[in-house]
Amino acid sequence: MEAPKKIDLMLSSGPERGPVYETDPMQIMRIRLQPGEALPYHKANSNVLLVPLNGTLKFEEESGAEHIVHHGEALQVEFQTPMLVSNAGEDLLTFLVLKTPHPKVMGSEG
Repeated sequence: MEAPKKIDLMLSSGPERGPVYETDPMQIMRIRLQPGEALPYHKANSNVLLVPLNGTLKFEEESGAEHIVHHGEALQVEFQTPMLVSNAGEDLLTFLVLKTPHPKVMGSEG
């Protein structure tokens, strides 16, 4: 049995977005967005849980419906859901993206 291992989530260092933990069954990404900044429009490449650590996350559905998610909340997104994720606040948005299974299992990376 392996000993517990501490994982650096790179909350204030490293690239603005990228994986911080990966195993065969899951991937965890950490993303930082400046006020008004958005990720490119895309489809979820796995089942996803968006978890804001600070800031205000805005999730826009293809239909135009919007969801605001704050620290202490999370948003569940199903595989292949089209989305636009942005920072709707005035402060830096830092959030985790928990993907399960790992996108490579779903047949796509990213």
